[in-house]
Amino acid sequence: MKTGKIALLMVGVMLLAVVLAACGSASATAKFPTGKFVNAGNSSRALQFNADGTFIALDGTFDLARGTYSVKDGVYTEESNNAGCSSPMHYKYTFDGANLKFSPVEDPAKDTCEGRKADFSEAQTWVLKK
Repeated sequence: MKTGKIALLMVGVMLLAVVLAACGSASATAKFPTGKFVNAGNSSRALQFNADGTFIALDGTFDLARGTYSVKDGVYTEESNNAGCSSPMHYKYTFDGANLKFSPVEDPAKDTCEGRKADFSEAQTWVLKK
């Protein structure tokens, strides 16, 4: 009788550990960061990512472009923009809690949008403005 209760308790503890481990790893990578990010090399340049899937590219107080984006499996996709640039375009991203970096999935030479190509190049770091 005692052995059966101990075995049941052990199974419950192991199941709980698996569930908690799965939830912890998913929440750390599933959410794309939102807010205003300033370019580390040029503080007048900024990207604003909103929780509703919209973005604004800024130069000082001027809007350079607005559009929509989506995120899935660590890939940011620019879905649309009002700058006349072809979409969609895909970028892998990394975010360490302060710095956001992008890496093009498609060949950047094929992107005819110079502003987007510059903003999403691997050379750029975007810092979350608090």
